[in-house]
Amino acid sequence: EDGPVLLVDAGDTTHGQVFATLLQGESIIMLMEAAGYDAMAPGNHDFNYGKDQLLNLAYMADFPVLAANVIYEDTGISFLPEYTILTIDGIKVGIFGLATPETLYKSAPANTEGLVFQDPAKIGAWMADYLDPHVDVVLCLMHMGVDEGSEYVSTKVAEATDKIDVIIDGHSHTALIDPIMVGDTMIIQAGEHGRYIDQVELELSLPAERSEHAAIISKTGKLVSYEDLLDLEPDPEILETIAGIEKEISEISGKVVGKSAIDLDGERETNRTSETNLGDLVTDAMLAKTGADAALTNGGGIRASIPAGEITLGQIITTFPFGNYVVTLETTGQDLLDAMELGLSVYPDTNGGFPQVSGMKVTFDPSKEAGSRVTELLINGVAVDPDATYVLATNNFMAAGGDQYTMLADNKILGEFSAFDEVLAKYLGENEIKEIKVGERVIPLQ
Repeated sequence: EDGPVLLVDAGDTTHGQVFATLLQGESIIMLMEAAGYDAMAPGNHDFNYGKDQLLNLAYMADFPVLAANVIYEDTGISFLPEYTILTIDGIKVGIFGLATPETLYKSAPANTEGLVFQDPAKIGAWMADYLDPHVDVVLCLMHMGVDEGSEYVSTKVAEATDKIDVIIDGHSHTALIDPIMVGDTMIIQAGEHGRYIDQVELELSLPAERSEHAAIISKTGKLVSYEDLLDLEPDPEILETIAGIEKEISEISGKVVGKSAIDLDGERETNRTSETNLGDLVTDAMLAKTGADAALTNGGGIRASIPAGEITLGQIITTFPFGNYVVTLETTGQDLLDAMELGLSVYPDTNGGFPQVSGMKVTFDPSKEAGSRVTELLINGVAVDPDATYVLATNNFMAAGGDQYTMLADNKILGEFSAFDEVLAKYLGENEIKEIKVGERVIPLQ
């Protein structure tokens, strides 16, 4: 209301929650259009439906999806538009996008097959040099992050050129309460999951002759939390759009994706204290999806049983409601032994971190002290070598150290895959469930 405004996004926008994934991101694009977005850059998870669906979403959007550093390997042609120039109240703003090269392994590799992610610092500097003579403000939408130790970070892009005025960043889920300044370049990032909005204000001095550039007098940036916005009156158009999407989602959730001849046990008490057939099923699906050596998920992530008969997508979503997705990690045998010790440390008490596994067989003695309970751990029938390297499929929550699985938190991520509901739905579509033998994977000694 107080002046010219641009609304932009730095990626991981179209994937994550059921509201997004059931319509493969189309629901999010519809809402972004209703909200009046001007541009976005793709995050690694925006590739999760495959590069072709990302292109479909970009074509669907009435705003540009920008990535200057992503090209086709065979032709060198840009995968998405590199930049856009918007004129707002006579002010020309050049906006370009950069996507993290980590997308190659932080989305399933098949999703980016045939694409090359060029050095973002090099391409960022080139784009800024190209745009600067033609605009008053150079804005970069960047899904790069500020994680120390990462090869690709937004600060390196800012250091490569002095011609970027503002960087709206993403990827590392960092809530930058105070923007990072690299020279005169402001970097700001709004955490994750819509908890904050970046609010950047630029004050410009317009020249007497419009053939000259405006001068930026000041720039400020802050985070506005969603709690701060709860008193705002909802926009009727947005509410109507949401209602229409939710109706469509309810129809999709009734779709039958498979069937089971047996009841699948998703009860809290059993999944947090013992191996269950549903725990076996979902970890088998994870293993089939990733080709990992073993799979591990937490019993506390299983939230509802599924009765015998036809299984709908809605039932799977109810059972796995968190939007967690499957990742593969490079682990040592010692990591796996430590993980099993942790998961079995409070047995027979209930534990949200109780291990549901596939590809592994763990035998443990509950009479021993916590931390010394595992008597045998096998992967594909062979004893785990503490010094050997294995590929573990798990969920993103545990991969980040959730449920105190801190031994996994610093391990190299080899791949990121679909959400649990998508993985299990696909597995059920390919495998009719007739029988699951329980008690052969997590075995307490009597």
